[in-house]
Amino acid sequence: MDLASAAAKLYALLPSEFTAERNRAAKAARAEGNSLLAKQIGRLPKPSTAAWAVNMLALRKPDEVAQVLELGESLRRAQEDLDPASMRELGQQRHKVLAAVVRQARALATDLGVTVSDAAATEMEATLRAAMADPDAADAVRSGHLVRTLASNGFEPVDLSGAVAVPGVLSEAPHKRAKKTADDDGERRAEQERRAEQERRAEESRAEEKRREREEAQTEVDEAERAVQQAEAELSDAEHHLSEVASRRSELNKELGELRARISELEEELTAVDREAGYAERTRKLAARLAEQEHSAARRARERLDRL
Repeated sequence: MDLASAAAKLYALLPSEFTAERNRAAKAARAEGNSLLAKQIGRLPKPSTAAWAVNMLALRKPDEVAQVLELGESLRRAQEDLDPASMRELGQQRHKVLAAVVRQARALATDLGVTVSDAAATEMEATLRAAMADPDAADAVRSGHLVRTLASNGFEPVDLSGAVAVPGVLSEAPHKRAKKTADDDGERRAEQERRAEQERRAEESRAEEKRREREEAQTEVDEAERAVQQAEAELSDAEHHLSEVASRRSELNKELGELRARISELEEELTAVDREAGYAERTRKLAARLAEQEHSAARRARERLDRL
């Protein structure tokens, strides 16, 4: 057993199993008389939840990790070629791919009985984003030996100090950093100039996009203001019409009140006339009876006269 093989077994375990298995492996190395290896194994740090989830992704879903890292290589080439169109397209793909891979990693962790919080998921995405930006960080992710998460500002190399349990497991690819030399400094300056030019073009693109957005926003404001003016005119017309209707209603209510008062007066007069008509009818009947009586008396008087 050597340190690399021991680490490979340990960082493939669940977080809950790590410490006990590390102690057992260190004890076994000590029992075999390899005290140095025992100390090295005993010093292997337990990975953070986010780092463990990335390790599981690298070990159990290598195709998904390869997809992320290949997209990162394409992005770096587009940046080196100063190709804004490809950068925009690949940048959009990066957002979608990272979101999908992080979801897969969280689902994988859940299947293994480990809950990955939103904060840890954010750290996972930052780690994968750093691996896309820096070849050395990509090697660290591929190793499956991360003990902490990574971060990138997009310009400086990713800080890998203490990030990998056994740094020797990283591949010795041509892109590994060497000591600083004059050639390295020249390449770094050239890279900085390329990135500065890229940033300048990106800034111009953002400024143009912002200008278009402002024009669109201004158009929306103008249309909204015209709509407000039209609505206010319609409101004014409606209020004027309402005022006219309210005035007419008030006049009609007034006329109705007057008519009701007149009706009340006429009803009182009609009642009085009805009473007077009754009295007149009674008087007429009495007068008729008296006239009848007088006619009878006159007739009798003529009859007496005729007999004489």
